Amino acid sequence: MKTNLVLIGMTGSGKTSIGRKLSAQLAAPFIDTDLYIESLTNQTISELFKISEQYFRTVESEVCKKLASEVTHTVLSCGGGVVLNQENIQKLKQTGWIVFIDRPVDDIFQDIQTQNRPLLKDGKKKLYQLYKDRIDLYREAADFIVENRSTMDDVIQEIEKYFLKTVQKGEVK
Repeated sequence: MKTNLVLIGMTGSGKTSIGRKLSAQLAAPFIDTDLYIESLTNQTISELFKISEQYFRTVESEVCKKLASEVTHTVLSCGGGVVLNQENIQKLKQTGWIVFIDRPVDDIFQDIQTQNRPLLKDGKKKLYQLYKDRIDLYREAADFIVENRSTMDDVIQEIEKYFLKTVQKGEVK
C-alpha cells in the first residue's frame, strides 16, 4: 500500500524546503535522502562523489530500497539523480506517490551555490545539460507533476490537493 510522498526533481527545485513544510502540514515525518546518506556513511555527498559517482549512486540505490521498504506515511525528498536508476523509482513507487517538482533552470541557477554541488562545479551550462538529460526521466517517473513557478505555499497546496484526491479515490498506481 502506498503511504509515502516522494519528491523528485533537479537540485535546487525546492524538494527539501517544500518537503519539510509539507511534512509539517501533513504531520508526517520528513527524510531528505542526501542527508540520510550522509548520516549513514559519515561522509558528505561531495566526499562520496570523490570516491566516484558510481559509488555514490550505489549507496543511493541501497538507501532507496531501504526507505521504500521501511518507512510509511513519510515525505521523502530524493537527490536530483535518483531517476538515473529505474530500480530506485520502481522501489519508491511500491510504497509512495512520486511528485516531480519542475522548476525553471534559470530560477534554480539564481538560488543555488553550484560550488557545493559535485555535478554543478562547472556552472550554469552543466545545470542546463543535466536538466536536458533528466527531464524525460522525471516526467516518466512522476505520478504527478507540479511546476514550482510561484510561491512555496502554492506548490504545497497543489501537492496536497493531488495527494488528498488520490487517497480519497483509493488510487494506487
